[in-house]
Amino acid sequence: MMILKKIISQQLWIIILLTLINCKEKEQFLKSIYTNPCYVNNNYTGKIIPNLNLDTIDLNQNTTRSTALFLGKFKKQHTISELEKMHNSLDTFVSPLEKENDTIYFNYKFDSTGKFYLDGYIQDLVLLKNYYPDGRARVITNLIKVSEKIKVIEQK
Repeated sequence: MMILKKIISQQLWIIILLTLINCKEKEQFLKSIYTNPCYVNNNYTGKIIPNLNLDTIDLNQNTTRSTALFLGKFKKQHTISELEKMHNSLDTFVSPLEKENDTIYFNYKFDSTGKFYLDGYIQDLVLLKNYYPDGRARVITNLIKVSEKIKVIEQK
């Protein structure tokens, strides 16, 4: 009987572990739309429909939400940490994202031909006012990596 309990306990831990691993591999955004390839010196509009983890927070009069896309054009991909250090040089696109499937729109243009990355991150920030008994607020932030390889060619 003791051996059976031990086996069941081990199997339960394996199931929990596999569930956690699968949750972490979940896609960070639902859909992204880019024009690829694109032509040099043309203006384009892209969109991202994010799947934000903070959607489970109940937004009320004591809660403020801010969602922004920080995006740059690079020859190689960067980590979120690297992009945060370049924060001031990235283009910023802000969106209210008030309901599920809201969209963040952004513009982009390339000045030369070649292979580039539209590389950045979405910062989803929720401010819970008067969260603590002494009236202090709590800030919850989620960063989501966004990157897309783009081929830029001459227009014929």
